[in-house]
Amino acid sequence: MPRPVDGTQVGVVADLWRFPVKSFGGERVRRAFVGPFGLLGDRRYAAVDTDTGEALSARRVSRLLGFSARYGDGDPAGTPLVTTPDGALHSPDDPELAAAVAAATARQVSVLRSPGALHDAAPLHILSLASVAALGAAVASDLDVRRFRPNILVELDDLHPGEDGWPGLRLAIGDRVTVDVVVPTERCAVTTYDPDTLDRDPAVLAALARERDNLFGVYATVTTPGWIAVGDPIRHAAG
Repeated sequence: MPRPVDGTQVGVVADLWRFPVKSFGGERVRRAFVGPFGLLGDRRYAAVDTDTGEALSARRVSRLLGFSARYGDGDPAGTPLVTTPDGALHSPDDPELAAAVAAATARQVSVLRSPGALHDAAPLHILSLASVAALGAAVASDLDVRRFRPNILVELDDLHPGEDGWPGLRLAIGDRVTVDVVVPTERCAVTTYDPDTLDRDPAVLAALARERDNLFGVYATVTTPGWIAVGDPIRHAAG
């Protein structure tokens, strides 16, 4: 495939999502600062198994998805608030939160701030609405984008083929930010869980394996930090 012409617009930012605690539900934001660790405040905390020191992930402990976190004052440099499955609000250092997570996961845990963000392959996960719609058609279901936990959700321009061809390219978002797309996102069983009910639909992961070799969305690193917002254009940039 020939390299796209620099400056070509591929789409716009349709949504931004930040996940203050790894594997917990997150919050939709209209504007965010993007730096070396991705969206400021993203995945800065984790539920840590106090016996092993391991940061727990929904890949292995799916009931973490029943918790959600947001920055109560909107400041991602501050401390998030966590909502438990029964609707109670706690700060990360609240013993009642640790008890609730322990009861849900059958492990002794603490919710701790990490020195750095706790991402899988790269700080930013980017996904297009077109990919979500195509997968939904494959499973005959209107899929909630929260299943896939993107940071940046993209509405593609009509003629653009999609994010599958982005690895190896540099993208400019808005007026300042640039990111390097590094690898496709390999998916796991987390995609099978409804974000509200936690009911499983194995057909989602089966369709990903069948239709897309289990790859869905892309990971990116940040080369030029700055602010991005919903509605910002996304263009190919000089790499």
